[in-house]
Amino acid sequence: MAKAETELLKQVLEKLMYLDPPIKKFPVTPEDAAMAVYFVDLKDVCYISTKSDLGREETMFVTSNGKTYYSNLRLTEIEKRLKEHPHFMRSSKFYIINLTKIRGLKVSSARDLWFEGLKKPLNNAVTITYLAEFEKKLK
Repeated sequence: MAKAETELLKQVLEKLMYLDPPIKKFPVTPEDAAMAVYFVDLKDVCYISTKSDLGREETMFVTSNGKTYYSNLRLTEIEKRLKEHPHFMRSSKFYIINLTKIRGLKVSSARDLWFEGLKKPLNNAVTITYLAEFEKKLK
């Protein structure tokens, strides 16, 4: 196969993965004690954070309807599992963000992001360490 054809094939496969990501749901702690595991739809997740919420030290999945789900997995483990998912990226020490849910941003020393369905911005969501990759993915 010619180099040009190989490159074109790579681009087509990349676009297909973006349209239909390999991982669609992620296991989290269920709200109902009768369930062993609950699966949150990743298409609904705005961001994932390690910051504690109401005294809980678990990792949080925040959805566009404002619901919060928890996981006992560390952010680094979640990042590894979502490595092949084109919509998610690590954006700081504390956050993994869903690029498809961003509806606005404020440019300062870091980037504050507004997400679809959420009223308040996520402050310092993208730090300088991850800024180049973030800007590349938004193009």
